[in-house]
Amino acid sequence: GRHGLQALAQVIERWIAHVLAVEVTVEPLVEMRDVNLTWYVGLDAEGTRIGNTLWNGDEIDDTDRTRVIGLFKLTFRDPDVVIDKVGKEPVFLILAMNADKILRMKPQNIVTGLPIRHLEAVT
Repeated sequence: GRHGLQALAQVIERWIAHVLAVEVTVEPLVEMRDVNLTWYVGLDAEGTRIGNTLWNGDEIDDTDRTRVIGLFKLTFRDPDVVIDKVGKEPVFLILAMNADKILRMKPQNIVTGLPIRHLEAVT
């Protein structure tokens, strides 16, 4: 439920601070309304697939909508660490289960997917 998503958001905040030395705020969202995907990170294969669909301007169907376990809005406390293309816009994190209702979160996607300036030279 909602408490679990809030706890996961706090874990993600702490993990990013520890691994990337970047301070962020992560907020769980209730539904995918008014989500402008300036940038997103799929936290698993299904989340990436759904994010790609939305990124390309397509709608997701009800099946995909029910697979989304968590949608999070990530904001950087210091927008200067973010690449210019993103600026002060939030980054959305998408976590979804597959057709077998299995969730396989890939936290490494956060490291490789966030639009952080000092990571551009590395990735």
